[in-house]
Amino acid sequence: MTSAPPSDVQHRPLGGLTDDPRVRELLAGAPVLHSAVDTGRGLHVTPTAFSWSGGALWVVTTRQSLKVRSLRKRPSVGLLLRTRRHDLVLAGEAELVDPLRLHGVARPDRVLGMPFAALHYLGRNYRHVAGVLRDATPGPALVLDRLAVRIQPSRAVLLRTGAGVSEVLATWGEWGEPAGPPPTPGSGPTCVPLDLGLLPPQLRPLLRRPGPGCLAWPSLHGPLALPVHWRGNGTPPDTDAELLSLVGGWAGGPAGLSLGTGGYRLTSKRGVLIRGTGHARPAPGQRARIELDAQRLTFWEGEQASTVPAQG
Repeated sequence: MTSAPPSDVQHRPLGGLTDDPRVRELLAGAPVLHSAVDTGRGLHVTPTAFSWSGGALWVVTTRQSLKVRSLRKRPSVGLLLRTRRHDLVLAGEAELVDPLRLHGVARPDRVLGMPFAALHYLGRNYRHVAGVLRDATPGPALVLDRLAVRIQPSRAVLLRTGAGVSEVLATWGEWGEPAGPPPTPGSGPTCVPLDLGLLPPQLRPLLRRPGPGCLAWPSLHGPLALPVHWRGNGTPPDTDAELLSLVGGWAGGPAGLSLGTGGYRLTSKRGVLIRGTGHARPAPGQRARIELDAQRLTFWEGEQASTVPAQG
């Protein structure tokens, strides 16, 4: 399912990524960054506050989070930024930066860049930081338990989006061609509808109503975070078929679907992550339908998260 960029799509070197005003608008205006990682037991994708500094994306997370534990072993990460008009899909490598233990800051450029990265992060996310300080349990652990993740993009795709449709506009970096045909699963089992009774009542509307979502999907370049449109009421989500082909997406494999709410307060951050085995199917209108055979269901409110088997 991989191809070269279509002839009418602009292809540029990665170094010129932020020369595009649409990319700068995404870096300034996207409310969160979705990042997809390989946990070794499947793909995991969640939203987080972020900033851009020194040619890299920065996030702050807890030391013992699943994301950090996964990146220590598998640094490849897929990224998604979204606004009302555009989506930006990126792939890159993550580096854990721990100033308390001098991990990841031994290089001179890292030492010099840390204060600027911190200022950029606080400047962009002061409302998120204020919300965490207001809602989290106070104490020294609130700061000592955090570390930074620096993500260096290696390739990117820009899409125009709206009303559940999208169009590839430009690419950066070398997505390349597959070394061989991607894995092609069989027809796969019929997806069993999710039991909404497994979710807290206040989270069930996330699966009932349509809206944007983020799909963690396997590819030649590791896990990717792709924009999907969730149709609601148990209808499988769909994504841009051209995008899925361009980024080297597999026909199927371990996948995760994240749906959530935003806001600056911890108490307003709620979401659901459906993990299992996904299958990409042709759909009308240059779309690819994503059928997900759910195995695990993770839901969160603020910093409190729970995981349950998807079939009860």
